[in-house]
Amino acid sequence: MSRRDALRSTGAAGLALLGGGLLSACGAPGGSSGGGTRLTMFRWAGAQGEVPKEVGDAFAKRYGVTVRYIEGTNAETFPKLVSSVQVNAHRPLLNLGFFNAQSFAQGAAEGLWAPVDSKLVPNAAKVLPEFRRDDGLGVYTVMDAMGILYNTNVVKSPPKSWLDLFKPEYRSKVTTWDAPAFAVNAVPVVNKLKGGGEADLSKGIDVFADAAKKGQFAGLVASIDQLRKQLVSGQVVIAPGFQGVAQPWIDAGDPIGFAVPSEGVMAFPEGFQLVKGSSSEQLKEGAKLMNEILAPDAVSRYSAATATIPLIEGAELPARFRGKPGFQLTAVRESLQLDWGRLAKSVQQATDQWNSDVKAHL
Repeated sequence: MSRRDALRSTGAAGLALLGGGLLSACGAPGGSSGGGTRLTMFRWAGAQGEVPKEVGDAFAKRYGVTVRYIEGTNAETFPKLVSSVQVNAHRPLLNLGFFNAQSFAQGAAEGLWAPVDSKLVPNAAKVLPEFRRDDGLGVYTVMDAMGILYNTNVVKSPPKSWLDLFKPEYRSKVTTWDAPAFAVNAVPVVNKLKGGGEADLSKGIDVFADAAKKGQFAGLVASIDQLRKQLVSGQVVIAPGFQGVAQPWIDAGDPIGFAVPSEGVMAFPEGFQLVKGSSSEQLKEGAKLMNEILAPDAVSRYSAATATIPLIEGAELPARFRGKPGFQLTAVRESLQLDWGRLAKSVQQATDQWNSDVKAHL
């Protein structure tokens, strides 16, 4: 996807906003403030952001670095980062951040990421071999499993297939995420089940388009908090979703279940990147902070807080998850694996088809 296409997909209004007060207020220009380096780090909302903030705050205190945070989702923050670089390549919205596999691949294609210096980030060598990136543009730290979330008060038996999302009995009670967030809306999975590949998502989108015309969807969600509220209320009774997202809701007593489809879960690696265009000092300090976030103890704590599978040697899966099939690395290794690089190249074309064939009928 070209920079022009990426910019078009984020919307001109967002670009105008980022070109004004937002960048000057919370962006990442400049490498120092009062003699100390300033870093802006993107962290996910909720439990996903707790450990990175704890590590970041401790790092800031120890090294005299100012660490500021942007909290949100990939769907919200990644387009803003792309737009900020369009405005000024040397004033990126943030210096390092936690991104999912689709944003990882799109950012690599767009030239957004700075290489990870192994001397400054020795913990990168502890990533399990099959999850290391050959290009050195970022490091995967944990793996989540995407399956099907459902309201246990309404759906008495766990869904058995990804295609259960399209059963007539759930008409008007299904939701998913809007394009271009294909990493989380199940389109690539359904596309693969229908014989398609990541370079062309049209077969999967056709299934969603047919369902949209029949009134299958209650609408689209824009945040995990919105998804939770709709599932708990019964406005939605079934949706694609993540084990790590659902587990805290389940632990809190919400009537929500996580189902592992017979075709397998979708493997969903997550990790950290450094952002090109940051100053040399920001990249140096950002790499040192990344190294601490990748420490086995920190990854163990992150796994416990987010119900994700550690991908760092020495990091431990919490005892309460060890007996659950969805948390085993074997489940992920046998899961539906996506070619994220090819998916990134197809996003613009898929988004255009999604908007005309699916979203137009919601």
